[in-house]
Amino acid sequence: MGRIIMMMNVTLDGCCDHTQMIADEELHRYTEELIDQSDGLLFGRKIYQLMEQFWPAIASSGEGPPFTVDFAHKLNQKPKYVVSRTLDHLSWQNSFLLKGPVSEEVPKLMAEGKNLLVNAGPGLGSTLAQLDLVDEFHFLVNPIVAGRGPHLLGGVHERLNLKLTGTKPFGSGVVLLHYTPVR
Repeated sequence: MGRIIMMMNVTLDGCCDHTQMIADEELHRYTEELIDQSDGLLFGRKIYQLMEQFWPAIASSGEGPPFTVDFAHKLNQKPKYVVSRTLDHLSWQNSFLLKGPVSEEVPKLMAEGKNLLVNAGPGLGSTLAQLDLVDEFHFLVNPIVAGRGPHLLGGVHERLNLKLTGTKPFGSGVVLLHYTPVR
């Protein structure tokens, strides 16, 4: 059976807006390590479209800091599974559209033994958490107060009990909080 690892960037006031986060080399390398441990990436439509607008161009042009170019190539190579009811096709290489309900599509991938890294926004993150499909939570807490934006797991309506299993500070002031569900 496969596993789901969810990675979410969050500010001190709970904002999960990718434009409000620190994105330095050390954090990219950490994310690359998680990508290397996975069989694929799982995205909701919004995060997929945000990343699709940016990373394929860097991979094809090779322009930018070397760590971002490396990251772009790694993203291109990994299978990307995209949960969407509205998209009809995906243009980013190695992308696969999942049109059915999350409650059906994701367990199918897990049954195939796929270990998936989810770079989730609050929507897909909340859905996966509510369905008890997440095996590990990696919250990257940024030393920023955004004062706005969607909130971390804001769609969860039932209590989630989590156990802290590790922490890691980064040079930027970001702190990883690693949790596993208490089942």
